[in-house]
Amino acid sequence: MFISVFIFYTQTIFSQSVTIDASPAGRMQPIDGFGTCLYGESAAEAWFVPLYYDDAMCSIVRMDLVPQFISPYGDFNVNSPWFHNSPSLPGPDNNNVRTYTGVGDYTRTFTDRKAQIAIMEPDINKNISKFNYDFGQTKMGVLMAKAGEARKGKLGDFKFTASIWSPAPWLKVSSGNKIDGQSGILPVNGTPWPFIWGGNYAGGKLDVSNTPRSEFFDGVENTSALTQFARSTAAYVKGIQDRAGVKFYAISIQNELNFEVFYNSCTYPLSSQYITALKVIRKEFDKYEDLKNIRLIGPEDLMGGAYAMWQYGGGDGVVHKNLQYLTEIAKDPVAQAAIDFYCIHGYASDGVSSNGADPVSWDWWANGWKESIAPGIPANIKGFRNYNKKSWMTETSGEKKEWIFPVTGFPNDGAFSIALKIQQALTTGFQSGWVYWQFGDGGDVNESSLTGGNVTDKSPKYVAFKHFSKYIRPNSIRLNSTLINGDNISTSAYIHDVNKTLTIVIVNSNSVEKTVTVNIPTLSFNLSSLESYTSGNNNYWQSKPLTVANQKVSTTIPGYGVSTLYGKAPIAAAIQDSPPEFRLKIKAFPNPFTHELSVILNSNTITKVNFKVTDMKGVSVYNSDKFSTNQIVHLGKELISGTYLVTATTEDGFQERVKIEKQ
Repeated sequence: MFISVFIFYTQTIFSQSVTIDASPAGRMQPIDGFGTCLYGESAAEAWFVPLYYDDAMCSIVRMDLVPQFISPYGDFNVNSPWFHNSPSLPGPDNNNVRTYTGVGDYTRTFTDRKAQIAIMEPDINKNISKFNYDFGQTKMGVLMAKAGEARKGKLGDFKFTASIWSPAPWLKVSSGNKIDGQSGILPVNGTPWPFIWGGNYAGGKLDVSNTPRSEFFDGVENTSALTQFARSTAAYVKGIQDRAGVKFYAISIQNELNFEVFYNSCTYPLSSQYITALKVIRKEFDKYEDLKNIRLIGPEDLMGGAYAMWQYGGGDGVVHKNLQYLTEIAKDPVAQAAIDFYCIHGYASDGVSSNGADPVSWDWWANGWKESIAPGIPANIKGFRNYNKKSWMTETSGEKKEWIFPVTGFPNDGAFSIALKIQQALTTGFQSGWVYWQFGDGGDVNESSLTGGNVTDKSPKYVAFKHFSKYIRPNSIRLNSTLINGDNISTSAYIHDVNKTLTIVIVNSNSVEKTVTVNIPTLSFNLSSLESYTSGNNNYWQSKPLTVANQKVSTTIPGYGVSTLYGKAPIAAAIQDSPPEFRLKIKAFPNPFTHELSVILNSNTITKVNFKVTDMKGVSVYNSDKFSTNQIVHLGKELISGTYLVTATTEDGFQERVKIEKQ
């Protein structure tokens, strides 16, 4: 007897349990959703849109906003050496690029041709006509915006976003830097920025001097590069919106704003330069009814260690970083009003490696620091939360396609690590949105993408992402959750007050399986059961119902595994339209359901009815005029996630209806 009591006692004391605080004090940041950026043209393939919106339930999409121009402004990849061009590689300067220092020599003769400048005039409609909207990534942005907007109701919301990798090349000037570390057909080391490489507007910095120049004569007066940048951005954004029929939710004026690379890029090494550009874009957008509600977000810098969060270098070579931009923006009331919320990239400081297995940088970004975190870095720096604005993680990638990688040591560079990184971004980092670099580009998965056309929902990276994207819906609120008696297990919880749902994500960073008990908090709605979805190495998205007993459920998560628990308040039974003598009952079970629903009509007096299933817009998805009572019909595969109405109608016109929901 003593032994059995002791065993029970020790298991109780050391069992791993999660408590969730649903009180007002336990409510953390709102959740806007999850998504990816677009790259290539895979979005036009048949598998892409349904997987992105209907299975992963992404509610955010991000596109590249580098302006593309019609002829003659975009001819011959803006007159740069390339395989099919004249000149071909390496070009007359033997460096694989066409260099320039600013607008003054942008149009210099280069192999008997001169690149042309698209002048932005006072009339935005004339400016719109100078852009090329048939460019691949622009077309994909329009396609995905339309598809997302059409599903806005089912998704709970939809947010169309974009980032500028570079302004028009003639608006940039020399940064004083030179490229290095390259070989082959890439730009030759020592070539000064900016330059055109294979159609990419590489490096340099925006001319923010606001100096009028004759090269920018708009038919009325000489204008500055800054004015041209504002007009160009407004026109290109409006042109895309007009074609999509969808408004942008938010735009970042510069992707990775101090990171010069051989592809489209631009640097703002000083906060003052970025602030100048930010304010001029906000002022220009505010002139137009269909642009004034677009949110400007930033600074969209690269995450990293201590110096990456504040500053690189010093003197004339100083480069501001993350929180220094926020600090300086806050000193300027116009700039602080112009930026709606913040965003950051979850890469290491090299801009290639993924970052986030260590949550220290997230804590710095969210909360700042009181004491200096490294020599030369000041004390008492505020994190983004101090400015009462939310933040998104808008790009990361770099993981291998396998669930476990590396296979020895901690697997911080495979698909499992994506789940851990999302968890840390949402909890320690207080992020409201999380956006991966690419959803899929081609058939196979690579370090930049979550999936591909050959693997779709079987990709381990996609599954890790889906553990968050599918059931943490827009307008959820993260609830503070605490793990008791557990090591290397992280938890997060989310409530959706309107949908009456609770979602819990548990990430097990141990190499062995762990059983965790979740204490369901007191909510404004009741949960009798939750559905669990669990993934581990080579065993993905396994579903299992969990019954709530004494306000608790337990689940076992494999080593280096993830479990998502989802519960929804029961749907009201039937809508009674028929008189008592109709005696027809619809039974639908389980409801809500995940895979298959069984429907049976019970009646002692009625034998034949019309049976149909419609979505909430009234579109029929199943219809039978010869349905017999006491017959069972199985529904599931023909339905996507959403709410439906089952209606049984007698020959006399009496009806019995019930709502069903597929999760």
